[in-house]
Amino acid sequence: MISSDAMTVKAPAKLNLFLEIGERMEDGYHKIESIMQSVTLYDELTVKKAEDGIAFDCSNKKLIYGDNLVIRAAKLFFEQSGLKGGASVYLDKKIPVSAGLGGGSSDAAATLNALNELYGSPFSQKILSLMGKQLGADVPFCIKRGLCRAFGIGDLLEPLPPLPSCFFTIAKGNTTVCTRDAYERIDGCGKREIRSCEKMTEMIKKGDLSGICRQLYNGFEIHGDHDDAIKRIMKEHNAENALMSGSGPSVFGVFRRLKDAEDAEAELEARGYECFVCAPETSCE
Repeated sequence: MISSDAMTVKAPAKLNLFLEIGERMEDGYHKIESIMQSVTLYDELTVKKAEDGIAFDCSNKKLIYGDNLVIRAAKLFFEQSGLKGGASVYLDKKIPVSAGLGGGSSDAAATLNALNELYGSPFSQKILSLMGKQLGADVPFCIKRGLCRAFGIGDLLEPLPPLPSCFFTIAKGNTTVCTRDAYERIDGCGKREIRSCEKMTEMIKKGDLSGICRQLYNGFEIHGDHDDAIKRIMKEHNAENALMSGSGPSVFGVFRRLKDAEDAEAELEARGYECFVCAPETSCE
């Protein structure tokens, strides 16, 4: 929904089909190699022009604080553009918080995109991505969306062909994970083999879903922050494979049939997990 002074936009969750963590650099960031997919699980933001200042409200009242990524994104937009004006943003939060699903980064990206459109598109997508990098390593991908291979700190993106038809069931228990802590634990592992996503990229280009699923990998799983029971239940319902996303603790399963994905969701919900069924996002819906 869009008018001349307001619009409502969707911010999708992100799954890491592949994630390897490389060396820690002097700026504190780590080099990564990843394949990221935006999915049809969305937060929704209503962004309105204002005469001055940034106003923010959210369905999850715990997220209303001054350093929230939505507020930081809006402030950055006006600082970089030099435009006079402000914004009022309401966030209807659906993506679980601190779950490895990129919800905060996606909300920041959606805020930048919405303000850019409302204020006459002063920035190209490339410039928006450079701005987004200042907010977080996943924000450039969340601006672009779809399926991408990511390098650098996650900001260097190579678009990939869409996945074959499939569905995801995402499940999260009651725990949350601090991404910074997860990286620090990786740093404490010492020397380890670093994997490449070349084989998965090859399977994606071939459109081979089984081959893609055989290559699912997340370097953070070495610490076991995910719940293995979720993987077991998903595979009992015919998941091709299952993997923790991001720094966790959310786990997703890949299914060929919607019914299998929904059956897995039903059992996991009955066991007390927060669950969602979704699909790969192939366009900015």
